[in-house]
Amino acid sequence: ALRSSREAALSSKLTICCRDATIAPMSTTAGKQRSPFWAGFVATLPVAAGCAPFGVAYGAVAAATLLPWQTSLMSVAVFAGTAQFIAASMLAQGSAWLPVLVTCALVNLRLVLLSAAISPHVRGAGFVRRALAAQMLTDESFAVSTAGYRAGQVGPAYLIGSGLSLFIIWQAATVVGRLAGGFVPQGFGLEYALPASLICLLFLLVRSKRQWAVAVVAVGLVLATQAWLPAAWAAPAATVVAATIGLGIRRWT
Repeated sequence: ALRSSREAALSSKLTICCRDATIAPMSTTAGKQRSPFWAGFVATLPVAAGCAPFGVAYGAVAAATLLPWQTSLMSVAVFAGTAQFIAASMLAQGSAWLPVLVTCALVNLRLVLLSAAISPHVRGAGFVRRALAAQMLTDESFAVSTAGYRAGQVGPAYLIGSGLSLFIIWQAATVVGRLAGGFVPQGFGLEYALPASLICLLFLLVRSKRQWAVAVVAVGLVLATQAWLPAAWAAPAATVVAATIGLGIRRWT
């Protein structure tokens, strides 16, 4: 009886302790999610590494006509691989600055379409953040950011982080190409790194049958129109037509 009385008293004390006890909150460090900026930065690192050879190729080509500071300034201010490579190639062939500027502007017309597609995700942001997002917008950052937004990311920070990842590696690759320009053999094929990376990025964006149909139509139109349209116009025109067809398919199916 005495033993039963002691057990009952101990059980009563445990009940009171458990009732009055407070559970310490779990640490949120382990479950803390990465910020949108760093999420975009990290997600783009593999793609940025794949673009590095193209940056080296640009630096090597630019070394023939541009001073070191001019080579890096173009990478900082323009930050558009295809346009920079074309500009460096045209200048190496003796072209004047005005044709170079016009050609590069035409080549970058596709960025107008990319900006329109990404604009819903930066709407409402301040001027500085929208300006940073515009500067960081490239084909690669657009593809990675679009995939991120589909996965639930919001706001311009993800795009800015994605673009900054590319920006840093692009500047480093430019310097390496400039310094090692004389050691890169002609015809080595570094310039094909960029289109190869873009083809890989296509698989991040194209998933449904309708999207594949639009992509195939766009490629077919580019190939078909190059015979009578400048290459700088062929891609934007094909994109608009293919996107219109895709919108029609979505509406009527």
